[in-house]
Amino acid sequence: MKKSLSSKILQLSAICGFLFCVSNCLDSHRERVHMDTGVSVKTLGPHKYQFIAIGKASVPSVEEQDFFKMKKTSCEAAKLQVTQRLDELESDQKHRQFFLEQKEQKYFGDGEYCELTYIYELPQAKKQKDQP
Repeated sequence: MKKSLSSKILQLSAICGFLFCVSNCLDSHRERVHMDTGVSVKTLGPHKYQFIAIGKASVPSVEEQDFFKMKKTSCEAAKLQVTQRLDELESDQKHRQFFLEQKEQKYFGDGEYCELTYIYELPQAKKQKDQP
């Protein structure tokens, strides 16, 4: 007995569907990235520093696999580390965070980690004119 064209199409569709499901199951395994968090400081001159900080996302955002939250919270953690370190280095400056300039931002592990590069430079004091 010959198989009809519709039964052949149905069999082919079933095979394709099965292969699609199997391939999705195999791709679902992902390697987790682990990085050490913290901040490194390079002194570029008096009152001039380069900060490279790596922050980790919040636990709830990682558990939920919420990529937006992971990126947001990991960068917030990195920036917090930079500002705390800057507070230690330039404790006598009142508006120190105003002089932080972000140079680079990278994400690792789907946003679970954020690496921020900042440059801090205290501007030169303005010279006052001699008054008679």
